Amino acid sequence: MSELALNDQDIKPIIEGSQLIGGVYYMQYDTCTIVSNDRWKDEADGVPRHCYLLATAADWEDPDNFNEEDAYAMLLRAEGPAKLPAEDDLMKVREEAMRKKITGDSSIESDRVVPGSSEDIMDVLTRDRIQFSGIEAKILGTIYQENNELQFGSDVETFYSSARYKVYKPGPEALARIFSEVQIGQDDEDEDEVDREGIRLGRVRYTSTERRSDLEDATVPIDINDIIGNKTALFGMTRTGKSNSMKVFATASFMEAVETGETLGQLLFDPTGEYANVNTQDDETALADIHDDAVTVYSWASDDDNVESLEMNFFDYEQIEEVWQTTRTLLTQDATYIDSFKSANVVGPGEDGDWGDRNTAVRCRSAFYATLIQAGFRPPQGWTTPIPTNQAVRDEVNNILGEDDYFEESDGGAPGWMFVDADDLVTFWEIVANNRGDINAANNGGDWIDNDLDAILVVFNQERGAGYRHLQPLQRFHGTGAAGYYPRRIYESLVEGDIVIVDLTTGTDEINQRISKNIIDYIVNRQVGIFTDGDNPHNIQIYVEEAHRLFGSDYLDEAEDSDPYVRLAKEAAKYNIGLVYATQEVSGVDDRVLANTANWIVTHLNSKNETKELSNYYNFEAFERQTREAEDKGFARVKTRSGEFIIPTQIDLFDTDLIDQAGQLYENYHGDDGGE
Repeated sequence: MSELALNDQDIKPIIEGSQLIGGVYYMQYDTCTIVSNDRWKDEADGVPRHCYLLATAADWEDPDNFNEEDAYAMLLRAEGPAKLPAEDDLMKVREEAMRKKITGDSSIESDRVVPGSSEDIMDVLTRDRIQFSGIEAKILGTIYQENNELQFGSDVETFYSSARYKVYKPGPEALARIFSEVQIGQDDEDEDEVDREGIRLGRVRYTSTERRSDLEDATVPIDINDIIGNKTALFGMTRTGKSNSMKVFATASFMEAVETGETLGQLLFDPTGEYANVNTQDDETALADIHDDAVTVYSWASDDDNVESLEMNFFDYEQIEEVWQTTRTLLTQDATYIDSFKSANVVGPGEDGDWGDRNTAVRCRSAFYATLIQAGFRPPQGWTTPIPTNQAVRDEVNNILGEDDYFEESDGGAPGWMFVDADDLVTFWEIVANNRGDINAANNGGDWIDNDLDAILVVFNQERGAGYRHLQPLQRFHGTGAAGYYPRRIYESLVEGDIVIVDLTTGTDEINQRISKNIIDYIVNRQVGIFTDGDNPHNIQIYVEEAHRLFGSDYLDEAEDSDPYVRLAKEAAKYNIGLVYATQEVSGVDDRVLANTANWIVTHLNSKNETKELSNYYNFEAFERQTREAEDKGFARVKTRSGEFIIPTQIDLFDTDLIDQAGQLYENYHGDDGGE
């Protein structure tokens, strides 16, 4: 083969960046046995368990002897020691040498030899021979070149009995090259797309003990296409770097989306405030610090002008369903009249529903608004609301008020509707509440005040117990300055490709759960609508912690199909909604969710039951012991969708440097000076 053709081989630089550690002397389809030597291992800084090795039959250094058919390399992973054919004899020699070394027993008399030293107890040839040992390795696949690109096959075409293969331990740069070209997938339909390098998630780490390892440049990348529309799992015990991994994952996903021109919205629920707020464990930074134009934080209460409010406008018609559900959730008093109040229908069937049912619900709603005003809620300036009435009721109310024609049907509204401001609303319902009999008697067609309306008026008029005072604690969730319904605002930010952090540190558990469900439900519904219209839904990533509570078999089987978490588990991928879920209980996640999880990031798990469950997927059984015993923060086993094998990885530390890189990258692409 010519010198030019040889230099054209992309595998050669990988071999040149590797250290010889031995050769294959026995090979099967799935495994092979390597003969190595202590000196070769030492020169390669050791051969730790799970380290990657390359076996190649090509003579890369001699073009004259180079065979093009050998221009490939098998990628191996060291599994453990292997017994050499002469191992029993070698063991005897080693045992005898060690015994003499310890006891100092020697039959050789020499002034130049220290008693008990290796020179003292054996000759050079014996000493050289006992340094050989065997390594059992799993064959992960074959790296070869096709169409001027590196390709990877997850097996071997054949195996040979002859001793043809030299084995090398790849260095950091060689590993990074393998991962960037083998682990970063490219869909067939994107063949014309510029090759992607991926964004760094961390670097290779073989063992907890790293005395001689220098693998900082052995980058482990992720591919944006592995993330979009797919499920990603983060499994690990508390305090083993699961949250750090999630932050790095979110930041890396953001950076690759910026570089590739993808629009990827990411939504993170923040129950402890560690994503939204600066904290010491993150080097005095936070995910929210990436860039003001790229990150939006939502919170209940904040003095920061850049933080959006989660408050609801309790007097906004668009938000009535959420307002009413929130009210019902937080009214926990054990009283019959409160139960009746919560059972009232203030939402109604909507504009397309029965007109009579709609009028009844709007009437109850206006009484509910009057109750809120009694409890101290203040509507926006200039606010009005309709009260569906009839002429007989209006006449009776005006008669009791002593002012003719005070309450009249409004022009331009629905028949019988009159629009009133906050003061007149309270006045109207005070008259009705205190004169129920007269109002119903004036309405010849039947009782105008039905059971639902009566239940609301009992609370409004404080006729039992504390009445409307029970609603006063809800004022913390009310605000008139919000620009609109918060799920809609959040969705609009996600569509723009922002990172959205929902800070839930100041809300109650009940209201936080309600808010989370509302946001997810809104997102899913909007994505479904786009999909059914024949368009491609937006790329959105949702992060969920304590996933075993939401994606366990019991929850998924018992909850209704309309539940947003059930829809996330079953339908999200179809609508381009990616899901990153974190938990320390692999066994707590439903098998259907696990089977459809594309990306796996596994840190420390201390239970055999959990590691056994994990071993049902991919080749995690090979890392079972390490997963249980290595408790180093951020030390993970990573399997991505396009990746062909599991990579033991040290996830990068989420710190100021990473945030600065992400922010600068965003400026380069979108800033005034460097934007596109």
